[in-house]
Amino acid sequence: MKRISRRNFLKVAGVGAAALGLAACGGSSSSSTAASSGATSAPNTTGATPLKEFISWESTNRELESWNMLYTQKAEDANVITNIWDGLLSFDCYGKVAPAIASSWEHNDDSTVWTFHLRDDVDWVDVNGEVKAHLTSKDFLVGLEWVLNAAKNQANNTSMPSETLVGAADYYQKTSDMGDAAADLTYEDMLAAGVGIEAPDDYTLVFTCKNPCPYFDTVAAYTSFYPVSEDLINELGIEGFRACDYTNMWYNGPYVVEEFISQNTKSYIPNPNYYAADEVSRFDRFTVTMISDGTVTFQLYQNRELDEMDVGESTLTTIQADPNSEYNAQLCEKRPKKYSYQMHFNYQKNNEDGTPDDNWNKAIANTAFRQCFYKGLELTNWYARTNKINPLKCENDYYTMPGVCYNTQGQEYTTLVAKEMGFDGEAYDGKTMIRLRSNNGDIADLKKQAMDELSAIGVTFPVHAAYYIIAGNSTALDSATVLKQCFTDSFGDDFIVLDIETFVSSTMKEVVAPKLQSFVHMGWGADFGDPVNFLGQEILHDDNAYYSWYYSNIAKVVEAGPADWQKDLVAAYEEFTDLVNTAKAIVDDTDARYAAFAKAEACMLNNVLACPCYFDVAWTLTHANEYSKINAMYGPCNYKAVNWETSEEPYTTEQYEEFAAAFDAATKG
Repeated sequence: MKRISRRNFLKVAGVGAAALGLAACGGSSSSSTAASSGATSAPNTTGATPLKEFISWESTNRELESWNMLYTQKAEDANVITNIWDGLLSFDCYGKVAPAIASSWEHNDDSTVWTFHLRDDVDWVDVNGEVKAHLTSKDFLVGLEWVLNAAKNQANNTSMPSETLVGAADYYQKTSDMGDAAADLTYEDMLAAGVGIEAPDDYTLVFTCKNPCPYFDTVAAYTSFYPVSEDLINELGIEGFRACDYTNMWYNGPYVVEEFISQNTKSYIPNPNYYAADEVSRFDRFTVTMISDGTVTFQLYQNRELDEMDVGESTLTTIQADPNSEYNAQLCEKRPKKYSYQMHFNYQKNNEDGTPDDNWNKAIANTAFRQCFYKGLELTNWYARTNKINPLKCENDYYTMPGVCYNTQGQEYTTLVAKEMGFDGEAYDGKTMIRLRSNNGDIADLKKQAMDELSAIGVTFPVHAAYYIIAGNSTALDSATVLKQCFTDSFGDDFIVLDIETFVSSTMKEVVAPKLQSFVHMGWGADFGDPVNFLGQEILHDDNAYYSWYYSNIAKVVEAGPADWQKDLVAAYEEFTDLVNTAKAIVDDTDARYAAFAKAEACMLNNVLACPCYFDVAWTLTHANEYSKINAMYGPCNYKAVNWETSEEPYTTEQYEEFAAAFDAATKG
């Protein structure tokens, strides 16, 4: 089938694709050029014929709402705009920061002053690819002022600069107090107000942080630090720029928009004046097809109307049920999505009548009781709800998401935690959860210890754990039922029993606020590349510690004064908090900082202050090498369609296993 036929099909059928990610390590870029557009062909280190055009997909309920990268915070928007708009930095396939408009950067000894050196060959173009203006450091000043001006930005996207830069929060407050009059302020007013940014020349930016910030380069990759041309804002006006679309915005990224039909199709073609055109590979056309009914994706993929698809449970069952299906050998396991899920205990649980549930509260305050969760809860069958083929690939033994940061030796941070936990010699075997191997999941001694200690302070068994799901959702009920059976199989009905409860619409309002849950499963994704982004959510004596205040309620326990039976729990939290703060204070030695955080995380895990649960690992049929795409745990760039390895023939299970092994070797060495 010819590509033009595929494009015509998309227009007629109204089905679409997701913009996908950059990967500097996906093999060397091809030097060949496509005759139609001058784009460099996507590489393929396997020797296969790469695709010149690519059709991916996205669900119709994830259509973009805004084309303005400086205004939106929605992932659905960033996944689109990242293909047409670049910032200071990008990422590689390991999630490491990589140059973009900034070609190099450095910081002073205490990481409070960061200097970025910009390329001198970046232009702004319109939707037709015609140059409108040259990009300089001034464009970053204009962009930051727009973000921090309440009259222009209406409080969207301000947290990162406000938390890190000198004067940023004050400037936002000033503009908020001024009301509509603040719309007349310019970047010169921002500089005069003392915000920590300056441009000594056209191609240098200097940021000054409120406190030592050794991870500020990963913060600077965030969308609130993106540039915009003052000429464009003047042309469109404040309201016009806020509501800009692909037809009137200016581009500086790898593609321009060829066609956009809402809820149907997005097509990108190469920006003919892209600054990195000779350094990266791009598709001649990259199409995103919007799909309202996920059941049709398999047929579209079979017809080559899609070049990749996520394999849902029903399609997986269909393929596996047919031993002669060619797709059996083409099932490819993807990398985990960029969220780490944990079991967050509630240390201040209430009954439905508002009285304290002291039976649960006393039990969960006991160290041995909590350790039973981490060392004895066998979750393989529950993982199979997410990954039917390799359920233990979903196992999560750490709190911080893998890939957030690397030390100077290239070691991924959680490998340091594994060493502290004694897991560094353990590897996936598809049979046994890693954290259950030391005792084969036998927690008889811990269970007896917990029951003896708790019985002595009036706890009755079994302890009932309230687990809430949304009412009327059969998928949630099926998953919860499997989890309940995991509790029974692991603990016995004489120790801990999972009670499945329901809420109508809002977990926060109906469950978390009244403190009815025994625990929740929550995912956390990084905002920047440092372990404090995860561990800092669980510490004491910090008003910004999200989970400590709103889910575990441990901060409220300390505030109220712990009971005698809570003192060991609070002591463990104090130890963990001290270790986190010690690690935070190390700003001049990356390796020492990460090693200190690893000790803090091991303290959290050994005391099971929160219990890591799972990663979301999906399966795909694809003509793209997932391991060649950007894999950043933070930032907006993961769906940038640059430097992908692709193949005219579909990738196989065996090839993906080789890609995964190479990735693990590169990150865990």
